[in-house]
Amino acid sequence: MATSESPEPKTLATDTLNPTTATPENHPVTAAETSVKPSEQPNSNNPPPPSSPPKSPETTAKRKREEEEQQVEDDDAKKTKPSSEHPLHKTSLCSYFRSTSGSCSHGEGCRFAHNEEELRPRPDGSWDPTSQRAKKGDAEEEEGVDEEEEKVVMMTEVLADSSDPQLSKCLIHLPRKWSSDQLKTYLDEQGVVFKSAKKKKGMSVGFLTFEAAEQVNSATELLGGKSIGKEKLKIGDVIPRAYDEKIKSAEKRYQNGIAGVADETEANSASNEIENGEVNGSASRGKSVRDAVTPLAHLPYAEQLEQKKNSLTQILKRLTRNARKACPKDLPLPKWVVNSREIGGLPCKLEGIIESPQINGYRNKCEFSVGLSVQGKPTVGFMLGNFREGVTAVEEPTNCPNVSRIACNYASVFQEFLRDSALPIWNRFNNTGFWRQLTVREGQNPQKDVELQVQDPEACISEVMLIVQVSTEGCDDGLVNSELEKLTQAFVEGAASTSPPSPLTAVALQDHKGISNAAPADTPLRSLPILTSHSEMEVVMDIKEPRIHDYIGNLRFSISPTAFFQVNTRAAEKLYSLAGDWAGLNPDTLLFDVCCGTGTIGLTLANRVGMVVGIEMNASAVSDAQRNAEINGITNCKFICSKAEDVMGSLLTEYLDDSQKQDDTLNPSDNDEKQNCAAENQTTSVNNEADPKDCLNEMNVDTDHACDSIKGEQDLQINNTKDGSAPKKHFKNVVAIVDPPRSGLHPVVLKALRTHPLLKRLVYISCNPETLVANAIELCTPSSETNEKGRKGQGWRNMSNAGLARHRLKSMPKSEPFQPVKAMAVDLFPHTPHCELVMLLER
Repeated sequence: MATSESPEPKTLATDTLNPTTATPENHPVTAAETSVKPSEQPNSNNPPPPSSPPKSPETTAKRKREEEEQQVEDDDAKKTKPSSEHPLHKTSLCSYFRSTSGSCSHGEGCRFAHNEEELRPRPDGSWDPTSQRAKKGDAEEEEGVDEEEEKVVMMTEVLADSSDPQLSKCLIHLPRKWSSDQLKTYLDEQGVVFKSAKKKKGMSVGFLTFEAAEQVNSATELLGGKSIGKEKLKIGDVIPRAYDEKIKSAEKRYQNGIAGVADETEANSASNEIENGEVNGSASRGKSVRDAVTPLAHLPYAEQLEQKKNSLTQILKRLTRNARKACPKDLPLPKWVVNSREIGGLPCKLEGIIESPQINGYRNKCEFSVGLSVQGKPTVGFMLGNFREGVTAVEEPTNCPNVSRIACNYASVFQEFLRDSALPIWNRFNNTGFWRQLTVREGQNPQKDVELQVQDPEACISEVMLIVQVSTEGCDDGLVNSELEKLTQAFVEGAASTSPPSPLTAVALQDHKGISNAAPADTPLRSLPILTSHSEMEVVMDIKEPRIHDYIGNLRFSISPTAFFQVNTRAAEKLYSLAGDWAGLNPDTLLFDVCCGTGTIGLTLANRVGMVVGIEMNASAVSDAQRNAEINGITNCKFICSKAEDVMGSLLTEYLDDSQKQDDTLNPSDNDEKQNCAAENQTTSVNNEADPKDCLNEMNVDTDHACDSIKGEQDLQINNTKDGSAPKKHFKNVVAIVDPPRSGLHPVVLKALRTHPLLKRLVYISCNPETLVANAIELCTPSSETNEKGRKGQGWRNMSNAGLARHRLKSMPKSEPFQPVKAMAVDLFPHTPHCELVMLLER
């Protein structure tokens, strides 16, 4: 009964004093008691201090008489005031009464009720939850909610099949295991005529659309009162999501030649300004492309770095808090969590942020969208906002400080060409059109003069490759070929028109039919011939292999159209140098370069280790990595085209020193078993064609990073020596450098890294510190003695990355965790909120 006896806030009008001044009986202290303390009351035994002015005998006697009268009144009030006036008097049932249905030994003085009639409501109007009144009230409230739900059930769904919400309905209490096909079968059995039916597994709601109101009424009559299992079907209305309304509104404006504004007011304003001949619409005044692409460009560079450092500090504190939560109760907190209090809650010391040597025009890869401007003209540049918010306008990139002059020039050339092209630009609303995107990739010469590079970065650009993304579906081949010839000629003339002339090395065509411009790495590519302006039309490029070259340090790298390469070359040199210094490399080190891309990290550190094993799932990137090793004469690097989660465990075992193989807990067969165990509770991601294993990793396609969504070949024979007879060398020191995409490392890779006994040092390079926090939870938090099974059902869908990591940690095999040692940021993206974060983990 502790909870029922605890005092509630006082509600009496006279009860306005601080609770600490109340008497043990919880009565308010009188004014006389607060004005004069007993020790201060003047009497013969306690005369006033000498410093006080003397008081007359009449004054002292009068005050003493008033105090005695007040005391008598208080005593009488206490005698006459019943205990029932206590705020909690009889607001809870007596525990003795609840157990025996009889009175207790307290008699009439008991403050608790002994029957439902004596029970009183609490000061806040609620009843004792053990009483019949409270139970009855809860039941009536639930019935009221159910009745309300029966009257109106509003659900939200994309109304792609019907523009009229009245022709759409939702069905509630369907079996969760049903799919759309099973729902359609059931509707056919019931004789319901409908236009479309959709339902996702794991949900109890399905969505129907109809062609006429008569079909809606008929379906309501046929399905009303029907039961599937224990639950009765409920039929409700459907309302569109907020962003669907914005998209539909934006589509109407797009059809009228007005794009990029998010509401009707701005649309009308922009339309009026266009009619009046004004150049800039209201939307463009509200947000420019400079604000959308480089939101920190208005700040001095020193303030940008300070802002990024503060942001990283808060993210790293999240790692400490989540590790504290994830640590099993039967184990002590890891030392680094305990010590975090001494460094402001950080898991390790954040040693600062390394500046980018080049602040403006540093991007060597720019992807320009094709769309309509606010004025409705075909434009090549960057979108002003998110398509889900109804923003579709594209603005030229001339005001973006991170884009080079050469890239802006080619975007302008392409834009002028599109305004006279016979083929349409891509329409994002109905997914039709031809021209979609232009990617400009630049290669630089090795530049030793840093000052020259900062003053005139375009002077260092020696090669340029253009990738034009189109959708040829439904287009005439003759017309397409004619337009492509005109386009390449326009690029050649545009390059020659600048002073000095811009380089043009290769032009590639990417044929992509997907909804998003983020094309898979295996999307078909073909090279377009670049013709000179002479009459003989001489071909000046190799049409079989379009590629450019760039330099990191003294190494030359060959880059194919879709291969990953850091967008800030000069800052990448500092990033890789830092990673190599922290890795503690030596000639007896086996270095694993996970998500290696074109092999930049492994190749730059190859001269400091015994062997490098790179893992990459992008086939073209692996081909580039092997080519780059040959170009630079590096022989101690091997590259494997596969998903890291498929081969990481096997490779760690394969290159383990023979004398310690018996201590290894992983082997190829065990690794396969662990993969199946780790993936058994994962559900297919939004893309139905994606691997179910990848859903927990949030496999968002990231064209700017290493592991593109292509299924790698599992071919470990690349590791074998050329002659096939030489014995394979083993290494005692195993170090891993991981540079994953924004979605982070796969859970199976994390498990292989965590459970391998010889892997003592791990350098994590992250372009998304949020996923670094989630991965570090699994790598650095102690695992429980007893493994727990994974969560069943769909509960994981609403969990954060850190929450998923804490949950997966429960099934992590017993192993020694890593400890965060230090962290350092490297600014590869000036003028934006992003930067790379490097963290050293040891055990």
